[in-house]
Amino acid sequence: GVISRLHCPLVNGHRVSLKLTDGATVTYDLYHAIEEHPDQGDFTLCICPGIGNNSESVYIRRVVYNAQLNGYRVCVLNHIGTLATVPVTSPRIFMYGNTADYAAMIKDVVRRFPNTTMVCVGFSMGGNLITKYLGEPRVKPDNIVAGISVCQGYDANRAMQMLLEWKGFRRLYIYAMTENMKSIIRRWHSALFTEDIKRKLGITERQVYNSATLQELDDVYTRKLAGFNNVTD
Repeated sequence: GVISRLHCPLVNGHRVSLKLTDGATVTYDLYHAIEEHPDQGDFTLCICPGIGNNSESVYIRRVVYNAQLNGYRVCVLNHIGTLATVPVTSPRIFMYGNTADYAAMIKDVVRRFPNTTMVCVGFSMGGNLITKYLGEPRVKPDNIVAGISVCQGYDANRAMQMLLEWKGFRRLYIYAMTENMKSIIRRWHSALFTEDIKRKLGITERQVYNSATLQELDDVYTRKLAGFNNVTD
């Protein structure tokens, strides 16, 4: 993991753009295999990155490159709002429990490669998303044969209390994640904070930008977008 952050190969993929029914623009990057798969079959890894990450994140590029060398096609979801070159077209960015973006990518990949065998792979928050997606009572393609969750969080409420401690510099980690989320929101503030959304959901920009932790940000912003009464729910 450390080596990957110091040296990461250049991977060339094709960016696919999809428009969802709520007006959101979802993109994913598609990479073809470099070598033939040992089983000589058609296999696709469907990757969901961690919070605030996308196909341009260093650790994702390393995974993509190694998968290509081992005969896998790879598709990587770009969480809405994380790419500076892809504008936000609806009043929302990615959310922890929203699997619609990932499902849209899966559906499009199956349309392009109907005979491929798919493995869902999620990192951190992405691990939560793929396990939720696989467990939901929604129609899923028979192409999916497995799911791999890497460093997934299992209890958000308990984890948040631990992240507020200074042991192991956890407090700095939660600070960095919170600031990253706020920077994404600032970048697309005109699309996210429309007068209609602020009035309908009771969202105040000042409260969002003054949030010191992810839990505070979720309380004044994310939960309201998702339609929950409180953060615990």
